[in-house]
This record gives sequence, structure tokens and C-alpha cells, in this order.
Amino acid sequence: MKILAFDTTSPQGSLALLEDNELLGEITLAGAKSPSFYLLKSIDFLLNLFSLAINEIEGYAVAAGPGSFTGIRVGLSSVKALALASGRPIAPISALKALAYKVISTEGSPVAVMMDAKKGEVFAAFFEGKNCEELREIVPEGAYKPQEFLNFLPNGKKIYLIGSGTKVYYQKIMNILGERAVLSRRSLFIAHEIGLLGWAVLKAGKGQDPDKVEPLYYRPSQAEEKWSSMKNQRKNL
Repeated sequence: MKILAFDTTSPQGSLALLEDNELLGEITLAGAKSPSFYLLKSIDFLLNLFSLAINEIEGYAVAAGPGSFTGIRVGLSSVKALALASGRPIAPISALKALAYKVISTEGSPVAVMMDAKKGEVFAAFFEGKNCEELREIVPEGAYKPQEFLNFLPNGKKIYLIGSGTKVYYQKIMNILGERAVLSRRSLFIAHEIGLLGWAVLKAGKGQDPDKVEPLYYRPSQAEEKWSSMKNQRKNL
């Protein structure tokens, strides 16, 4: 099965082309312009390298969030359009789960993922497992205050950590976990891992139709927060 996978949820945008669980090619873009600028161009470039037409892609895997609201919307709208035109299934994958699998597949388990969510929060989760089929969510995915999340982690065991939040909240991590913290040096590009996790979903026949795919936000967007605030102000007039 040829799978096209991509992640537009963070400044570390990436795309990957896989044949089942084998990586054929990958494009990584750190700090690029909006994904609406590069995504379709990058897909076209990657497919042309392997002399493939878009209708030869048999399944899609996409990072459904959490992360940049704009990036999530661009990624999901693009994959839905591609899947709708071709009739192919979509495997929506959590970016947090993909980051965890990136570490588990090369360094070990358990893994705490901390993605900087701004506003003094992290998108985070804690995982254990040996492979993509056995990845278990111990502390559920969500938006947390960094110290709150770190206090949820178990005592007495070494914990691998990955994500942009590990740099922002490094001192908090050291204060709470101390020598138990092992900061991963893996990159934050996850299209390959999105593809591997997506392949497990697609081969099990659990891919979704475009109208079933939902984003993973974990908190309201700025626009939603402003609208909610305006409605509350009007109620108080």
C-alpha cells in the first residue's frame, strides 16, 4: 500500500511517502512559510521523484493535531480534498502519539511528550509501549500546565521526553524529574511516524472517510475565545 503522510501542526512541517511500513522518501521543512504555501507543492515534488500520480496513492495519514490551529486546518482540508477526489481512506493520527513513537521506536519507553502550546501550557501525554500497535496512553492527551502534567508522571522510573515544550520548560522538568529525565535528541519532524502509525490503521481497515475526520484541538482557538468573551460581555450589558 502506497501511503502519503504529512504533518502541518508545527513549524517542523514534513511529508513522507511510504510503501506499507517502508519509507520511500521524506521532505522536512523547519520554520517554513504557512503550510498552505508549501504543502501541495511538496506533495507534487515528492510524487514526481518516484514517477507516481496522485491516484496511485492508496491511503493517507495526517497529523490531526494538536498544534497550530491554522496548520491543523490546512492539513485536514488538504487531505480531505485529496481523499474525496480519489476515494481513498484517511488515518488521522495524533501528533503527540507520533512524537512518542519516534522515541519508543529508537530509544525506549516510557515517553512523556510536551509540545509548547503557548499561554503557559503544553499539549502533552504520557505513553508506554513497544511498537505502534501497542502504544498505550497512560496520562491522556490534553492541554496542561507544565507542572501539573509533570506531577502526573510516575515516580521511580526513567522517563524519556520529547517535544518543543521540553526546551521551554527545561528547568521545571529538571526540578521535578531530576536524573530520571532523559531528553531525546530526535528531531521533531514526524511525517514518517505519522505514516507508520497510519499504515497500522489503514491495514486494519480502520481508515476514515473524509467527512468523519475531526481535528484534535484540546482547547479553543483564539477566535473562539474572543467570540466567547464577546458573548459574555453582551450578556452582562
